Amino acid sequence: MSETRRHGIGRRHFLYGAAAVAAGVMGTGCTPEDLTKSSDSGGMPVIAIDAQRRSFKVSSYMTGVNGAKWYDDAYGMWDSKHNRPAPGIVGKIKKSGVGMIRYPGGTSSNLFNWKGAIGPQEDRTRQVEGQKGEPVDSRFGPDEYMAFIRQVGATPEIMAPFANSTPDEIADWVAYMNAPQGTKWGDLRARNGHPEPYGVRYWEIDNELFGTHQRYWMSADDDKAMRQYAFGGTQRQKHQRVGTPTDHRPAASVSNGQPHQTFTVRYPPVVPKSQIVRVGDTTWHEVTDLSSAGAGDRVYTFDPGNGRIRFGDGRHGEVPRKGLKITADYDSGPHAGFVDYYTKMKAVDPSIEVLAVWAPIEAGKLAGGKSFPELLDEHGHADKYDGMAIHPYTNFSRDLKATRFPDKRAGHDYQMLGDAAAAKMVADLTALVQKHGKEGAYVAVSECGALFFGKNQGAEEYREYSYAMSHALYMASQWARFADLGVRWTTGNGLIEEKPGLSRTLFGGAPSFVRTPEAIVREQLSDFFHDGGHVVDSKVKSNAEVSTRETPLGSSYEALVTNATVDKNGTLSVLVVNRSPDDDVKSRVDLGGVRHAGTVDVAVVAGRPSISRITISNPRPLSYARTTRTTKHGGPSSTCSVSPIRTGSRCAPTWSTTVRSPGRVRMTCSPLPPPNQGSKSCSWPIPPPWRITRHSPRTAFSACDRISMYHMYRWSKA
Repeated sequence: MSETRRHGIGRRHFLYGAAAVAAGVMGTGCTPEDLTKSSDSGGMPVIAIDAQRRSFKVSSYMTGVNGAKWYDDAYGMWDSKHNRPAPGIVGKIKKSGVGMIRYPGGTSSNLFNWKGAIGPQEDRTRQVEGQKGEPVDSRFGPDEYMAFIRQVGATPEIMAPFANSTPDEIADWVAYMNAPQGTKWGDLRARNGHPEPYGVRYWEIDNELFGTHQRYWMSADDDKAMRQYAFGGTQRQKHQRVGTPTDHRPAASVSNGQPHQTFTVRYPPVVPKSQIVRVGDTTWHEVTDLSSAGAGDRVYTFDPGNGRIRFGDGRHGEVPRKGLKITADYDSGPHAGFVDYYTKMKAVDPSIEVLAVWAPIEAGKLAGGKSFPELLDEHGHADKYDGMAIHPYTNFSRDLKATRFPDKRAGHDYQMLGDAAAAKMVADLTALVQKHGKEGAYVAVSECGALFFGKNQGAEEYREYSYAMSHALYMASQWARFADLGVRWTTGNGLIEEKPGLSRTLFGGAPSFVRTPEAIVREQLSDFFHDGGHVVDSKVKSNAEVSTRETPLGSSYEALVTNATVDKNGTLSVLVVNRSPDDDVKSRVDLGGVRHAGTVDVAVVAGRPSISRITISNPRPLSYARTTRTTKHGGPSSTCSVSPIRTGSRCAPTWSTTVRSPGRVRMTCSPLPPPNQGSKSCSWPIPPPWRITRHSPRTAFSACDRISMYHMYRWSKA
């Protein structure tokens, strides 16, 4: 028997409905009176589900998040004074269904020194921030991160830096996190207050070294840099400002005129005798011992192992004049490559999964030329990575050649156009890994989102785009597509913004930690991704198309994106995202040959894309209301009631269901017309031998317009 579900997916509605495989299913939504079109073909979109065609396991880590920053107490998430999470943040992260948190973050963490971030706070070192080169603190170290992870119930994922580390140092980190007591690093962890191993399974080696501004010691040539990432090497550095081990800012390369000054080159080790050191425009010379130098000798000592430059005191070697900058040319290396890191890390703990990150993107697609999987396969190292991590951002400047949003509508459309392109990047990388990698190698997404890189120049017409409903719809579309592609885990956007900001994050800054629409959608989808089971086949036939202005990524996009899963208990869940900024999309859900046993669980998040946003000054603009559906226990009939919600538009919730087995029963509920927005009850027979066997509440929160409570029932034969 087949059961068809009709529903109107409301304007900007984000719908997640669950139905048991094997007796009635309810739909929700709204259908405006003036709705006349469903798709370009004139036919109603059909969401076709085939629950028998199962593919990938559902990942509970799909809605993970990038920790983004560790310093400044992780932007105020950590209370370093009391050594605990800041008040209020734990509950909000749990509520938002965050399954994984990446640490220590992305670009800012490219030069992170983990050994300087453990032990007593007073013994910890400063760190070099990977983008600005400024010194930052180490208060939120690996142990604090794991304490935070355990409180919020998420899974850890670590981005281990490449540019300033060695395979032995990162293998030591694996041992510190995972080795038992009775070993060097397990005993140190125990002395630091954590006797039990943390068991961190997921690791990736660096962030975006393929980016032109994140090469550090590596070549500016893309192919050469990829080979250096894979196998290591040496690279000439020219006219590079020196600094200190914890400060790479330009000011750190300037002489203060004091005796005994020391500096370091940025990326040691250095090939001996390859360095040229200049003070101002003058080349100085290396000596083995300053004690034999004269007062006016322009000399220095140099340690190629750590790159330290030491100048004299005015009696033995001239003091560099105050205000002069110090630069160096040198051969940085030899450095190890990814294969060396992988080998050392897996030797410490074979159970971990180590991912490579060389997956460059250009103009809305995976970059051409030889790929990292092809390179390793060519050199006989196809087995030396467990997977690839990709950052399939929608970059408005790069992908759509946009210098600005012409208006809010364009800000919404550009994200939806970018969604499909981002999914294709992941699909193309997956194909390469499957072709050239070992069996079981997979693709993960360790960063994603939609943005103008930099400080959002160009977003003036829609500054709130990254924390409005538009971006929540973009992310929901990404998760649906990634699940279909078998992505193992995703850590998208940032967890928190610096105080009191709110941009491309789940939460605003401390102390309020305002939840964005994306956080609310994550909460809605928590059960979808956390109940286990498998992705099943789903597609939208005769999908409605949304027209846009001409762009390099096309001039239209699909209104509906869908996904479906069957959990370990046999419950079918259907996710539908309506991205249209203007129209309700009336659709039909066809469950094929599924005979379903009567669960009812519908959650809706709705809001207009350009206004459904949170602000720091007004953190609670949400209008909460409750919709309930109840059924009397026992008897040949039951009653349902709907408490409809006004959303400020002309449409209000309607729903209907058809139960075809056994017997043929139809039930429809709809709200009373305004202004009497009350509830309306209706009854339908439940033919024997069916009865209610379980009831549990489910809650979904809206991004702007409403909060709805639904109840779920499972029906079975008596």
